[in-house]
Amino acid sequence: MAPRAQTAELVEFREPPAGRAEWLAGVLRARLWDGEYRPRQWIRENVLRAEFGLSNGPVREALQALVAEGLLERVPYCGMRVVALSDREIVELLQVRAALLELGAELAARRGDQAILAHAPQVLAQINLQSEPRPAPGHLTNWVIEAAGNRALAQSWERVAGQARMYVYESSRRAADPKAMVRYAEEIVAAIVAGRPARARKAVRLLAQHQVKDLGLDLDL
Repeated sequence: MAPRAQTAELVEFREPPAGRAEWLAGVLRARLWDGEYRPRQWIRENVLRAEFGLSNGPVREALQALVAEGLLERVPYCGMRVVALSDREIVELLQVRAALLELGAELAARRGDQAILAHAPQVLAQINLQSEPRPAPGHLTNWVIEAAGNRALAQSWERVAGQARMYVYESSRRAADPKAMVRYAEEIVAAIVAGRPARARKAVRLLAQHQVKDLGLDLDL
């Protein structure tokens, strides 16, 4: 999958290309999103120091950044581990994510920014390119939020989407019908390009419902 390849590519650098803490946070974030680190798995500072050849400061700063994003939690006297949400918490998180994306799709359809909508074919091409064996989220949602043109929405989306992404990736891996996810994505794009807000919101809702179902959860969105 794309995030795993990106992680491997980053690790190949002997010297981080950017700030060490920021770089390491990006590597760990990609691992979390791709499921390489699982809920409740311990993330040991000494292991990271040995793997990446970094000192305590950048490692701790990177881990703290992921705590602030809601991806890791610090357990007193024990260390750092991946956050594990209950089924209800996962659904509630995905409910908020779906609500933000619905609003983004509606605003994008109403706004009709032709410069951004012109990128729809490339977005669809990326979605189809990554549909084997499973569609990887990111291209569609980033485009929708950009097309919405609402800064407050984009800021809220960044926080919620980052925390939810590991579960969205997991739903993609478990998808019984990956092509159905692609069809929903195509419907969202078509509705936005056509300037049909209600249709765009409905398509987002259907996609979100299937993602929850593929996670094996039965609480309604």
